[in-house]
Amino acid sequence: MAFKRKLYPRDALVSTIRGRSSNEIDLRREFDDLIFGGPTSIPHGRKLILRKMRRDASENLIPCTCVSDLTGEPDTERSCPFCLGEGKYWDETFITGYTSYIGADGGLTTRVRDLFPGSVRVDSKIFYFRFDTVITYDDKIVEPVLDSEGLLVVPYRREAVHKPQTIVRYRSDRGRTEYIAIYCRENDAIRLES
Repeated sequence: MAFKRKLYPRDALVSTIRGRSSNEIDLRREFDDLIFGGPTSIPHGRKLILRKMRRDASENLIPCTCVSDLTGEPDTERSCPFCLGEGKYWDETFITGYTSYIGADGGLTTRVRDLFPGSVRVDSKIFYFRFDTVITYDDKIVEPVLDSEGLLVVPYRREAVHKPQTIVRYRSDRGRTEYIAIYCRENDAIRLES
């Protein structure tokens, strides 16, 4: 009689569903330890601002009062105190994440390309957030001004506003989301004057 080996033994499946086995890495916990600090590490995350666009009961974006009925465009000549030129109402909350640059060919040496008639920046910025972060392509990531120690400068000021180009849910462990990466083109970032 041939011995049949089970790919997923019942006791291993139950222990995996209820909790993690001792020899497996919990990527969510590792991510939290990296961003917020852990028993043997300091926090590597930084304060960012998540600008969530407001939606009505039908999940439609709520237009600001500055939006023209004729053109459907926000009033850009005068900075609207409600939407700051977004054309939609939004709410901002602080969020902790990690950011890094990637170049067009994977390195920072190729960040600037010479194209006629001048140079163009071709790199992207990646923002990493916890698995439970809710963000859409309509939302924005705002970088606040930080001092040399990484603390928020008071009064708070916005340094750059980034529009998500690609939102990736990195999955593992039976398909659960471990962390989220948001890729933003650096040349699309709105740089605010200090």
